[in-house]
Amino acid sequence: MKIGIIGAGASGVYLAIRVKEKNPSFDVTLIERNDKALKKVLVTGNGRCNYANLGELKGKYNNELANRLLEEFKPQDLVAQFDKYGIHPTYLDELVFPTSMSAQTVVLMLNKKIEELGIKVKLNESVIDYQNKDGKFFVQTNANQYVFDKLVISAGGKSYPQLGTDGALLDILRKKGYKIEALSPSLSPIKTKENTKRISGQRAKAKVSLYKDNKVIYEESGEVLFKDDGLSGIVILNMSSYINRLNDQKGLKLVLDLAPNAESIKQNQYYEYVAPKIAEYLVSNDLDIHRLSFTFKDFYDYKIAEVSHGGLSLSEINDSLKSKKEKGLFFTGEVLDIDGMCGGYNLMFAFASAEKVSKALGE
Repeated sequence: MKIGIIGAGASGVYLAIRVKEKNPSFDVTLIERNDKALKKVLVTGNGRCNYANLGELKGKYNNELANRLLEEFKPQDLVAQFDKYGIHPTYLDELVFPTSMSAQTVVLMLNKKIEELGIKVKLNESVIDYQNKDGKFFVQTNANQYVFDKLVISAGGKSYPQLGTDGALLDILRKKGYKIEALSPSLSPIKTKENTKRISGQRAKAKVSLYKDNKVIYEESGEVLFKDDGLSGIVILNMSSYINRLNDQKGLKLVLDLAPNAESIKQNQYYEYVAPKIAEYLVSNDLDIHRLSFTFKDFYDYKIAEVSHGGLSLSEINDSLKSKKEKGLFFTGEVLDIDGMCGGYNLMFAFASAEKVSKALGE
């Protein structure tokens, strides 16, 4: 059995390893457009690779399919599997990192496993097209043509195009009649209509409330980073994930309480609760430290968005992540219309989707 996997990112590499472990006789080939596998993994978690989360899953993804997969392949199962590969866990509350606190360890050990198992890796090859004929998949790259019995598309979405994920495979699928849900940057800083240049680079702890039609629809607390034309920080990235799930994004407001644990603060006391530059900004503009309001304008570019929202419609696949249109074609990871919030959720789904497909390929 010849298995082709397009994309040597997190889900593609993990899938190749699991397929080969379960089916040693299978011939497994990874096709990657970059000069190295797992390039995007190196930048995850600020280079520390938060690969799992043992906390609550409810509400963390835009679709329940992710939750169902993670009920089958639990975060603890992933941690145990990684431990076997020499990626030993360390815990920061519910977040799981490699003991080295370095994404390079994850990349090194997974690449070592690929080599041990004899998985073929074709680097610097971009897939131009594929054809499904007579029960075989003919994959054409810029350099070669390959023939596989089964094919898996693990090519990611559109985030970090500088690392190879530019949505090219989604364009190919669209031309073949697949439904592609509209793409947008997610886990992205947010552009605001209000000018924030005076406090660009400043940070503050805040309770952030997202308002729609004067009603709070989502709240989260965390550190906010002010940028030239908007807001960033993990709490803001999670806001972008939630905003992406809304059908109507007009009139959204982000209201920051920069002193959530204090009441009745006078303006001359603002300096006691926030950095001097932020206090000056608030006082000079006669702004309330408890209700600093910003109007949602847009997301930042894909180049700095951690994931992309949208992708292959889940109506095109069955519960095994297999195409309903083409027998023998599967999908994993961010190419699907599934994305989650910060905290290891997106990597965790990438690995869980790969585990699911590894079972289906062996059946």
